[in-house]
Amino acid sequence: MYFFLRLIQNTWSLTTEMAPYILLGFFVSGLLYWLVHPQWIQRWLGRPGFAGIRNGCLVGVPMPLCSCSVIPVATSLYRDGASRGATISFLSSTPQTGIDSILATYALMGAPFTLVRLIVSFLSGLLSGLLVDAFTQKQNPPSSAKNSQEAPLGESSQPAPIDSSGSCCCQKKADKRTLLQGLRYGLVTLPADLARTLLLALLVAGLIATLLPTGWLENHAFSHGFAAFTFATLISLPLYVCATASIPMAYALVAGGLSPGAALVFLIVGPATNTATMATVWKLMGRKATILYIVSLVSVAWIAGWLFNTLPINNTVELHHHADPSTLGLLWKQSTAALLVALLAFAHYATRNKQKN
Repeated sequence: MYFFLRLIQNTWSLTTEMAPYILLGFFVSGLLYWLVHPQWIQRWLGRPGFAGIRNGCLVGVPMPLCSCSVIPVATSLYRDGASRGATISFLSSTPQTGIDSILATYALMGAPFTLVRLIVSFLSGLLSGLLVDAFTQKQNPPSSAKNSQEAPLGESSQPAPIDSSGSCCCQKKADKRTLLQGLRYGLVTLPADLARTLLLALLVAGLIATLLPTGWLENHAFSHGFAAFTFATLISLPLYVCATASIPMAYALVAGGLSPGAALVFLIVGPATNTATMATVWKLMGRKATILYIVSLVSVAWIAGWLFNTLPINNTVELHHHADPSTLGLLWKQSTAALLVALLAFAHYATRNKQKN
């Protein structure tokens, strides 16, 4: 009984820390969905050479798309004329971050760690795009791209089937969006995409915090150095976890003694590599592009993790640094945590019932 009480307490504690920032991220994501039109993104990513690759990163870093919903968007962009490098840079940088993920990282890991995560996300997308453009055979998107229509951002959380018709499961003509549509995306569609993985990740993080006492990993060889990077890479590569859901797990590992640099590797590699993403890159661009994508992503993550552990910035990671002992602060966090759980549950069941009907 004591174990389960501790598990619930640790899970709820993480939820209260993240909730205000995730809710704010959902709202800002809805505003972005309203203000940023997909046709503008397609024109921006359609530029040749370095400009398109850079733009893919600039668009991808703040874009609130999870690891799965980014797939039909990237597929549509490629078929509508985005270059190979720009598509890869967008596919790499987008799932690593997002407005909600950025704010949640700040809530649990602090501002310096959040800034480094943003920089690494941009650089890994840039490098993967440049490598794919430089070392893979130039080819045009599938010929059916002429007839394909764009996929609204975040419209579907399922991987898009790639077939000869040149369309994906969620494609439809994009009209001008309204504020109501933006709020619906930020407060219903996006939470529904994240509900299962985020709640499961919070539970797993609470389990890690319960099983691993603070600093327990510090006495093990795989908690620091390249052994820790290997450990973080091996558990993140096969793991499907979105950018926001990966944060409480990384937090629990750092609290248990894992080096912040290894946690950074986990946060970079995990969201951007999963079976659906790899299958999409392989189908669209071939084996060489897929290998370059994985190698560049892991290489940048390892270098960034090593630098983070080496430089003095490593000492700036302060877990739960936003703790507020005041009654008003505790009430605010408890209320927002309850609201977040209720919102995730409502969005999940509303979306599921709509799909059934």
